[in-house]
Amino acid sequence: YFRVNGGWTGSVLEPFFTKFFGLYISILVIILVLVFLITRILRLSTRKMIAYFWFSLIEDIKNWRAARVEKQKEKARIIKNEKPKEIKKEEPQQQKPNIVDTEITEKKQKPVLEQKEPPKEKIDSKGFAYKLPGLDLLRSGGDVNVILSEEALQERAERLRQTLADFNIECSVKDIIPGPVITRYDIILAPGIKIQSVLNLSDNISLAMKTSATRIVPVPEKSAVGIEIPNPKSSLVSLKSILETEEFISSKSLLTLALGTTTEGKGYVSDLGKMPHLLVAGATGSGKSVGIHSIILSILYKARPDEVKFMLIDPKRVEMTVYQDIPHLYDPCCMAEDAKVITQPRTAAAALKRLVSIMEARYEKYAKHVVRNIDDFNKKMSETGEEEKDYFIVVIIDELADLMLVAAKEIEDSIQRLAQMARAVGIHLVLATQRPSTNVITGVIKANFPARIAFQTTSNIDSRVILDTIGAEDLIGKGDMLFLTPSESRPVRLQGAFVSTKEASNVVKFISEQEFPRIYEPIIVETSASSVATMEDKANKDLIPALKLILERRRVSQDLLKANFGSSARATNILSVLEMKEFISKPEGTNRWEINFAKIEEYILSNQ
Repeated sequence: YFRVNGGWTGSVLEPFFTKFFGLYISILVIILVLVFLITRILRLSTRKMIAYFWFSLIEDIKNWRAARVEKQKEKARIIKNEKPKEIKKEEPQQQKPNIVDTEITEKKQKPVLEQKEPPKEKIDSKGFAYKLPGLDLLRSGGDVNVILSEEALQERAERLRQTLADFNIECSVKDIIPGPVITRYDIILAPGIKIQSVLNLSDNISLAMKTSATRIVPVPEKSAVGIEIPNPKSSLVSLKSILETEEFISSKSLLTLALGTTTEGKGYVSDLGKMPHLLVAGATGSGKSVGIHSIILSILYKARPDEVKFMLIDPKRVEMTVYQDIPHLYDPCCMAEDAKVITQPRTAAAALKRLVSIMEARYEKYAKHVVRNIDDFNKKMSETGEEEKDYFIVVIIDELADLMLVAAKEIEDSIQRLAQMARAVGIHLVLATQRPSTNVITGVIKANFPARIAFQTTSNIDSRVILDTIGAEDLIGKGDMLFLTPSESRPVRLQGAFVSTKEASNVVKFISEQEFPRIYEPIIVETSASSVATMEDKANKDLIPALKLILERRRVSQDLLKANFGSSARATNILSVLEMKEFISKPEGTNRWEINFAKIEEYILSNQ
């Protein structure tokens, strides 16, 4: 039994520590031992604890000194009867962002537009009068900047800034650029913050702003990052509002396209002749067909029927039938009065092949007159009057995937040749597809179509196939598009103009009521017919050797004929003759040739 103050352990160890270290050093040693044991048991870092207390002490000293200096300045201001300055007035996040007014440009354009009252009348050398359609045939859209008030825009900008601040991204909203469908917020990032950190927060920003999709793009001209956020309600963008702009009215090109409006709400106009070909792709229901209507109507508001011809290929049979009655229709396989919208894939393949022959005939004609392109030829013919001027030919295919399914090799070969060479002779292609896969939009097609329009896609893979970059998967649909031009390194976001079927019918009715004669230049028809006849004669001469080759190999293909007859074009012609004479056939829904060996043997025996 012991009576010891402080415990038995202390009474036993106290004489030992006191004798060797003394009272005060013993207390310090025991405290250090206890601290060491506690850190080891709780697995605490002694170094981090010491660093934490040390930096906390330094921070407290700095704050104390800063408060003392501020207190001294406050006393000095009171002595001098000065008013204290507002705290954090100069911080960028507290400044109100500038709202860019896009209505100024629209107001400047309106007086010019009101002067264009009656449709312009054009009379050609043959005396045929033709009136361009009037804008009264189209309906007007909604106003651009009435959707969100200034207070609402400022509130959304502050919410955006606070959302980024919650993820430790300090920034300030510099400009707010409202548009009919999209509002862009240009933010200035604090030094040291990467753009990738903002790109990774796209989904979080969409959730905070209560929107379906958010697109983030750099704005190099402002040293800012643009965050494009859909408006709570969209305003209708009409084709009429773009056709009324100064850019469209003053454009001299017959192939001027009114594509839509920018994110700022300004009309966007481009020239198909400079592209020179256009690829349009996107998911189902994203606005491709409406975009095709906008392209056709834009040209109809600029050109006479003898200045621009449309070769319309519509495998779906429902999208472009409204244009059956316009005199601009063109089909190289038939006379002008019989030209219609092409709906059959095999007929489309034959028409494209014939168009290649017409392209070659035009090149021979231009070489004869020593001119480089269609513009120089038409200018020379208007001065000399030796021949009729050539017209532009715009080939529009509304669903390329369906054509590629039935006749992929023939279609791709014709498109490749036209895309590589047809620009100089005035032939331009517009291809649209809802299946942006690599077997439809092949490398050959992409290489010859630098101008591309991507509507909303279902994945970033489809966006890369179309644009070679991501971004189209973040679009909101209903005409929202990314337009990549050959002269720009990154695509421009546009809101496509809406065109109803009734508006297109009104324009077609106005044009067809003028009863403008459907005519083709005789030289083109004769040249194309003779060139096609020559091709068929060559194919008929190769028919017997081709049939013997098929009997020997027991199969037929484009590559087999090409390897034995020397060229892809020659093999294609032989395949066409074989199919036309029913030696081979391709059943519906398959991509394999079926061979009628009995008929081949009979034909060879009868022609020996």
